[in-house]
Amino acid sequence: MLSLLLQAMNQPGPAEQTTTENQHLIYLIFHADPLVQLTIFILLVFSVVSWAIIIAKHRQIKRDEERTESFYQVFWDAKKLDEVATRKGVRKGPAFEIFQVAQRSLEEHKTRKEPVERDIRRAFEEEIEQVEYGVPFLATTASAAPFIGLFGTVWGILNAFFKIGQSGASSLAVVGPHIAEALIATAIGLAAAIPAVIFYNVFVNKIRRFTKVLGDFTDDLIDRVEQENLGSRS
Repeated sequence: MLSLLLQAMNQPGPAEQTTTENQHLIYLIFHADPLVQLTIFILLVFSVVSWAIIIAKHRQIKRDEERTESFYQVFWDAKKLDEVATRKGVRKGPAFEIFQVAQRSLEEHKTRKEPVERDIRRAFEEEIEQVEYGVPFLATTASAAPFIGLFGTVWGILNAFFKIGQSGASSLAVVGPHIAEALIATAIGLAAAIPAVIFYNVFVNKIRRFTKVLGDFTDDLIDRVEQENLGSRS
């Protein structure tokens, strides 16, 4: 009889069971303080945009590297520049775009060396800008997301202390949800920042190597343009 009474006293009541069951992640987010919810939403936006950039940039750099290498081979196999565009296997890419600019500039400026070289250099810079586009956002996410998450953490802890002062109770049931929602903001901030900083460094190294390859092609293109079309005239 005594053991049954002790078991009944130790069993949680309906309210306690409901509270325990409801303290999962989604519940905490939807019932968090509005400012904490806004913080989490901002972090989620940062994370989604970062992953979109990571996936798109990975495909773009891989495609541009392959097409530039392929065009570079066609470029040197052709005896004259006029033959390059008609060769099989030529696919549009950064190197091909620079080559087209060179062709258009030659048609426009004829034998004037400086304008043609300037147009080719500008085309090279524009292609590099396209490759770099979006990568700085990863750096922004990597540096800002942890601090945004920290702000949500601090605000959640302030809410916890406010509830303690308001209710006069410092039990875990009172302050636990607010501390949990604060930690959720920190976790999401780190989840957004860590992939961003990793892939930012990866892309910076890949872009640096690609810039060198495309820069070498640009120099070679200028040399061939001068030899075949401009000679030593300026």
